Amino acid sequence: MLVENIREQQSRNVIHGGVDSLPEFPTLKSKLVRLRQLRYKDIPTIPRLVTSRVVRYLLHVPYPYEMVDARRFINKSRRNFQLKKELDFAIELVDNCSLVGVISLQKIDTVSKNAQMGYWIGDKYWNMGIATESINLVIHHAFHVLRLHKVYANVLATNRASIRVLEKNGLKTEGVLKHSIYKDDKFYDVVLYYRLTRRFN
Repeated sequence: MLVENIREQQSRNVIHGGVDSLPEFPTLKSKLVRLRQLRYKDIPTIPRLVTSRVVRYLLHVPYPYEMVDARRFINKSRRNFQLKKELDFAIELVDNCSLVGVISLQKIDTVSKNAQMGYWIGDKYWNMGIATESINLVIHHAFHVLRLHKVYANVLATNRASIRVLEKNGLKTEGVLKHSIYKDDKFYDVVLYYRLTRRFN
């Protein structure tokens, strides 16, 4: 009970405090989605989106996912943005501004000009084209604004929907890491995907 009380208090402290925006964070938009900076007011919504159906396809996300986990993620996201290492976008629908997921450019390497892409969408928003449009926006930003050479992603071999979305956005298979993730009492293969700037594809 003591640990839970501490986590609850930490969550309350963050929800009601903190700067809600950082300077120069990009906002990307299509007809369907807007990618914006994560805000502290997103903290109560994120755990409701991270259901067991979502987590079973993610590599390193805890479950149950609580508000204190969302706080830690947003704080880490802001630190890494200031260090120019990471861009974590909230995905929201343009028509009603509902938060539906997160998409990230992580491990941004300005020397080798590459970054890893990761994302998740709340299960009630699956099969709406949200992931496809969000990935397209992030890749365009990576190549044309950040001037990166390569974007890559790692996905569980069992996540066929995510694999289809990556391939639809022009990512190609780079390899397979056999039995490299152990979760839910089972080993999983991880498929590596990549896309290079257009002149090298």
